[in-house]
Amino acid sequence: MSFKTIFPILFFLASSVFGIDFQKDSVVVIVSVEGFENDEGVCRLLLFENEKGFPDSREDAKLFFGGSIKNKKAEFSFKLFPGNYAISVLHDENMNGEMDKNWLGIPKEGFGASNNLKIGFGPPGFREAIVILDEKNTRIKIKMNYM
Repeated sequence: MSFKTIFPILFFLASSVFGIDFQKDSVVVIVSVEGFENDEGVCRLLLFENEKGFPDSREDAKLFFGGSIKNKKAEFSFKLFPGNYAISVLHDENMNGEMDKNWLGIPKEGFGASNNLKIGFGPPGFREAIVILDEKNTRIKIKMNYM
């Protein structure tokens, strides 16, 4: 049997044995990203449960998505358990998987974070970007920043 065959069986067994209703306990989250300078490249979204790796480590993120940009906007929809999370986005114009910076370390590509934090020196902090995602708060709007 392949992993694709075994995984749904294990998922069903785990939910039956432990009484977890993944459909009931999870919420649908919609993240709208606006203010792109153009439609080139992709929008990369990272969702974090804690500050480790925030805002740019794919390895430390709970979720990672890449999506197309249309009319200078991108939208993501996904399910997860309610809780406190922080979201970061990157306009990866050249699709190299990382934020490009100039020789001074200033970002050459657009970026953003949940709570639309003010641009300062250095990346946004996890604590300032935390949003509570639950049944009442499942829509997040993020505005892109360009230096």
